[in-house]
Amino acid sequence: MKRVMILFVLMTAAVATAQQPAAQQPSNPAAQQPSAPATPAPIQPPSVPGHYDGVASCANSGCHGSTQPLNVARILQNEYYTWLSGDRHAQAYNVLFSERSARVARNMRLKKKAYEEAVCLDCHSTNVPARLVSGKVDIEDGIQCEACHGPASGWRAEHTQAGWTHEQSVARGMTDLRNVPLRASGCLSCHLGNDKKEVDHELIASGHPILAFELDNYTETMPPHWRRGKGTVTADTHGARAFAVGQAAAFSQSLDNLARHARGEKWPEFSDMSCINCHHSLETSGWRQERGWPGRAGLPSWSPQHWAVLRLLVGRADPSVRSQIDSDVQLIATRVSRMNDTSGVQQAALDARRLVDSVTPQIAALSWRDDDVRALMRTIAGDTDFILTSDVHSAEQTALALQSLAADLTRNNPRLLKSPMTDAIDGLFEEIKNRERYEPSRFVQKLGALRAAL
Repeated sequence: MKRVMILFVLMTAAVATAQQPAAQQPSNPAAQQPSAPATPAPIQPPSVPGHYDGVASCANSGCHGSTQPLNVARILQNEYYTWLSGDRHAQAYNVLFSERSARVARNMRLKKKAYEEAVCLDCHSTNVPARLVSGKVDIEDGIQCEACHGPASGWRAEHTQAGWTHEQSVARGMTDLRNVPLRASGCLSCHLGNDKKEVDHELIASGHPILAFELDNYTETMPPHWRRGKGTVTADTHGARAFAVGQAAAFSQSLDNLARHARGEKWPEFSDMSCINCHHSLETSGWRQERGWPGRAGLPSWSPQHWAVLRLLVGRADPSVRSQIDSDVQLIATRVSRMNDTSGVQQAALDARRLVDSVTPQIAALSWRDDDVRALMRTIAGDTDFILTSDVHSAEQTALALQSLAADLTRNNPRLLKSPMTDAIDGLFEEIKNRERYEPSRFVQKLGALRAAL
């Protein structure tokens, strides 16, 4: 902004000088000789979209770098400070210096340290090619503004101008985070993985944590650096609607990953599967035997974690599609467990994904009044047969979903923060905080307590 003002003042002065009347010619003949033409000032090239300017370009105290909300604009203007002081994304790079990260690098037989390897930096920093950097982008900044909001070179200088619109910024390279499926896709690129980066079984076996994610739950605990209200954050972009669309996006992306694994060289990719079928103590596995197996006993099993809650949403949006996807899911599980039908796995995954994508607009259009939210919570809490025959990762998704929906209720009624409903949800997380000690029957009991509280 200061640069724009300086240029404006200089241009104004130049125009004013050009408009002054010609002065009387000096009597000195030498002064009448024409002077050498002035060297024209270099023309500054227009900003090129798609380049990264770095987090420092956003941190001016009059832009996004205030330590307190300024309450003079549509934005809070303390976004940089919020990110720096409380957002885990700002610390993502520092995690790579831990002993756990060093162990992962050793087990992966990486040539460099974890904080130097692209396989780690791609999700723990804003690791972009040097040819796309116009400013100063440090990997030490972790996941900085442009990792989520898009490369700023095409719109940073213009987006504060009077009359400049959000749509113009998007056209110049800003990521439209008001578009919930697009925002979900950006988050899932690291929190679930895609064709460019993912936490696969090799990483997990080397010591990397197994990932869990739910869009609205994780968004609201960043901490938030946005306003709520018309024109900013609304029920259309956050809350229950974001939860629902995020569920669809996660399942769709997981199916895409499954199909890619099946047609690639990494099959079988065990990160697609349920850990508990292989990783458990035979001495204490009685409950698994009592539960039984979806197919032949003891075979690896595809994890239905991303279908666990979505199936109930699809049932609300279009019951006929629910029955079709249920059939596809069963086919996926059967073919994955056999591990010898890669083309069949790929086709079943793509068929299910096509159906999920087709019903996503209907999921996005669902009503989310408080009664609707409570009704879905009761349905999830009562879905005990599925939980008893599923895995701990499905239980995690169930708990995350219920927490997101409860948060939607408490925004409208803060008194619910201290209620039996909240206590019951805390009880669910107590059951899954240690995956190795997870017991489905205890989790179901806690679901019953929540259902009673609702």
